Amino acid sequence: MRFQDLIQELSLETFEDDCRRLVRRLDRNQERVICQFERLSKPAGGGRDNILAIYRREVAAIPKMDREEELQFIMGIELLWRRLQTARRAAGFSKEEVERYPGTDDLRCGTCPPGRQRVCMGCAPIELDPDQRARLRDRTQEFVAARNELMERHLGIVFRLLERYRYSGVPIEDLIQEANYSLFKAVQGFDFTRGVRFKTYAGYWVNQAFLAAIYNQSRTVRVPAYIQKAMKKIHDASNGRSFGLENVEAIAKNSGVPIDLVRSALVGNRYTLSLNKAVDEDGSEMIDLVEDEDAAVEPEFDESTRLAGHLRHAVERLTEREQHVLTQRFGLDGQPSRTLAEVGADLGISLERVRQIQKAALDKIRTGEEGELLAQFA
Repeated sequence: MRFQDLIQELSLETFEDDCRRLVRRLDRNQERVICQFERLSKPAGGGRDNILAIYRREVAAIPKMDREEELQFIMGIELLWRRLQTARRAAGFSKEEVERYPGTDDLRCGTCPPGRQRVCMGCAPIELDPDQRARLRDRTQEFVAARNELMERHLGIVFRLLERYRYSGVPIEDLIQEANYSLFKAVQGFDFTRGVRFKTYAGYWVNQAFLAAIYNQSRTVRVPAYIQKAMKKIHDASNGRSFGLENVEAIAKNSGVPIDLVRSALVGNRYTLSLNKAVDEDGSEMIDLVEDEDAAVEPEFDESTRLAGHLRHAVERLTEREQHVLTQRFGLDGQPSRTLAEVGADLGISLERVRQIQKAALDKIRTGEEGELLAQFA
């Protein structure tokens, strides 16, 4: 059955019923979903085009999607993902392996535990029979082909948003590579039931990838990303004028950056110096004083430590049940994250009730005292 024909049987209003019905029918009839997609003719290019120009033409040959096509396509991907999960369960995959989303990290997967072997981006029992292995291979190929097509249909977003970062000091090829990789995260995290276009959601992830690449590569000695973001907001609000620590409150008001973060940003920027700056009469330079990269980072200046501190304070302001849900759902206690169903079973409540508690807790954090500070790490 062609993927394009399959998705015509899906409706947003009846998706859950449609999905169960179609998965049962496809499996009962042992039908494969054929994922073959058309391409437009490539625009003509010069004989001496560079690699980037050739790649841009290839992206231009990929058809774009309107809102309706996008929704139908994503519902089809969700159906194929559930069908793959069904095949994994039948093959004896563990619950964790059943729910693990295929991604780029699968190519670097570690050794399977005793009694299991690597099969189709998962860890299956060694005694898996050939028919089940073949079904797993087919289900995985169907899903990956459709997912990759969705990503390719949105590669144009990367070039559209690239222009504003062209002169960031990071090679364009590196920016494109990071942005393309971010589309995996966009596909995995997207929820089509919220009414937001995937195009918009993917654009957010692409922008985050560009910013992360710039923050990580544009300085030899790295200033934490959230400090650099605060510096940019302060600089934009002040039209490039310099301010001292005595102006913290005014800067915070004009830039919308929390006072504590303004103070940290000003102190950090105050000591951003050229590594070739002379520091004594003997000709020693700043780079001679830079600590070895293998040395431990002081905890109070480590970005992840700051994030953990703000997050801990935010969670402490929640109710006991809200703390329990967020801790279990996102692994805040260092343990693997758990599904809505698992948390619900632990608390003796429904999956939907867990979802409601999680949403309420996240809303409290987002609008609470720590919300603005946590947003700087996003």
